[in-house]
Amino acid sequence: MIRVLAMLATLGLPLLLLAAPAPDEDTAKGKKVEFDVHNGHFQKNNAGLKGDSSYLVFSDRDAFDKVFGIGRVIGKQNFVPRDAFDKKVVVAVIKRGNAITEYKVEKVTADEGTLYVQYTAKMGPAGTATFASPLIVSVDRDRYKSVVFIENGKKVDTVKLGK
Repeated sequence: MIRVLAMLATLGLPLLLLAAPAPDEDTAKGKKVEFDVHNGHFQKNNAGLKGDSSYLVFSDRDAFDKVFGIGRVIGKQNFVPRDAFDKKVVVAVIKRGNAITEYKVEKVTADEGTLYVQYTAKMGPAGTATFASPLIVSVDRDRYKSVVFIENGKKVDTVKLGK
C-alpha cells in the first residue's frame, strides 16, 4: 500500500487519504418520552455538591429543595411546580466553573427501565466569577431503574435509582 502511494506521489497524481471512521457516538435509545425543561432555579450554596459537574435525579420535593432555590428574574420562567413530584421525576445536570453553560435538550427516551437524557452543553466565555449552571428536566413518573446522561454525544454518567 505504501509503495502504491509513493508511486502515485512521484507521478504527481493527487492522493486520496482514507481516514478511519469516527467512533460511534452514544445516543439515547428507546421510545420518545415527553419532557419539560425548567429554568429559574439555582444551586444553593449549602447544597453540598462539589466538582465540575453533578448528575442528579429527584423523586420528591424535599430533596429537590435541598439543592435548588428559585431565582426570579425578568422574562419568562418555567419553574418546577410545587406538585410536580406527584406525577413527575426531575433529572438535573449542574456544570460548575468560571463560565455559564448553556444547554439544549436533543431528546429524552426510555428503553427497558432506563431513561436517556441527551443534550448539548456549551460553555460561554470564561470570566472571574464562579457559576453553577443547571439543566433541569421533568418527565412523567415511571418505573425507571436508571438515568443515563448523554452530553455532546458522549455518555457522561448513569444514576441508578433506588426502589
